[in-house]
Amino acid sequence: MSVKPSAALVKSSLSSHSWLGLSVALLMYLVCLSGTLVVYFEEFERWEQPNIPEYLDYSPDLIGQAVNNFSQRVTTLPERLYVVLPTQAVPRMHVSDGAHEWFVNQDGSLSEAPVEGWTYFLKELHINLHLPKMLGLILVGILGVMLCALIISGLVAHPRIFKDAFKVRLGVNKAKEQADLHNRLSVWGTPFYFMIGLSGAFIGLVSIIIAVGSFALYGNDREKMVDIVYGSDPVITTAATPLDFKNTLASLAKVAPDAQPIYFLVHNLNKKGQFIEVAATLPQRLIYSEMYRFKSDGTFINQQGLSNGNAGRQIAYSVYRIHFGHFGGFAVKIFYGLMGLALTVISVTGINIWLAKRKHRSYLNDVWVACVWGTPLALSGAASAALFGLSAPLSFLVILLSCISGCVLTKNEHASRQTLLASLGLSLLVIVGGYALIHGIIDQHPVAFALNIILTISGLGLLLMAYLRYKQNLGIILTPKIASL
Repeated sequence: MSVKPSAALVKSSLSSHSWLGLSVALLMYLVCLSGTLVVYFEEFERWEQPNIPEYLDYSPDLIGQAVNNFSQRVTTLPERLYVVLPTQAVPRMHVSDGAHEWFVNQDGSLSEAPVEGWTYFLKELHINLHLPKMLGLILVGILGVMLCALIISGLVAHPRIFKDAFKVRLGVNKAKEQADLHNRLSVWGTPFYFMIGLSGAFIGLVSIIIAVGSFALYGNDREKMVDIVYGSDPVITTAATPLDFKNTLASLAKVAPDAQPIYFLVHNLNKKGQFIEVAATLPQRLIYSEMYRFKSDGTFINQQGLSNGNAGRQIAYSVYRIHFGHFGGFAVKIFYGLMGLALTVISVTGINIWLAKRKHRSYLNDVWVACVWGTPLALSGAASAALFGLSAPLSFLVILLSCISGCVLTKNEHASRQTLLASLGLSLLVIVGGYALIHGIIDQHPVAFALNIILTISGLGLLLMAYLRYKQNLGIILTPKIASL
């Protein structure tokens, strides 16, 4: 029995694939590009604030001192207080109640507050496109669903896609060249892209899933639905007693000797019902953490069951690390970055194919070039602006709209691409120069120094690419004129 799809199904799938891609092209590109960069948000945060004290060793007394200092700093005691512990990826400690947040010095005193700079802007762009939070989150979740639909329709629409897995026709014509690049990158990374789409859809649409589930199964009792999925909190009715972090850590070591704490969560600080949760990672597990519950004196209560509960709960709590590549060390981050870049290229080449197949050009050619090359330029410009305390979102929007306007007025996508390439290269070098001006050159933070080297190499590479394109285009223009002499 043949499993080869019929010609009618192939034609229908190709049409669906094309229209789906066109309908979400720009948003998909924004999410893919920002997502590729967001993989490294921890490194970017350290780059943005290089003077924050970094250390890996901490003590129960340090945690207690940080909690006390936070309590004295704020006017109202929080119902939830997070004490985020230093890790190898981010060796910085900070405390937060959601409204207030400060880094913690090694003596327990409070340091600077985290800035809502370029990295924060980048994360918000990927998570909710800077729309109202719930609306943006749902829209990005829908894009995850659309990505899965594009993958399935693309596979059905190209029955030879696996047979032609290594076929790339360069220099034939733009449509075929872009189609081969689109199809080859697609087939090589299909499992990864599908996983990204599926996990992104879950993250974005989980609120809708919970709302529908609570309505259909639990009489619209949302809290009960959340408890079923993630586990319920313990009920503590006793008055608050002094927090004993030393005994809490000792109890954790007995209950889960392999657990590595990543943060403390104090519920109802200094109030009735106070208890402590310790979020801890477990070796060889993808779950974000297991949550271990303790009384104020460190007596173990229970665990949330994220590591040993039902399969659905374990999967739900593993989605974050799977989606962002925050497991397995920096090598996994590099892999996610490369695959994210490939997915970004796929989103671009899909529209390039459609534009190349048209029998005419229009302002859409100019707008698309402006979006493809203007977006990274706008991100770069926003980073420079944030370095000097200016608004990253506003800078991004102004630069991107300027790029679109300039390209539409130029009416030459080849010249526009060349200009934007050169501008992006210069912009990356401006970031490095601005950073050196603010933070110096000699004593730069190791992570900042590495990132600045990468930015410098990338900037010079883009300038070289723009120059080579200029020479190539100049040759194309001059050759007929020379031949006619």
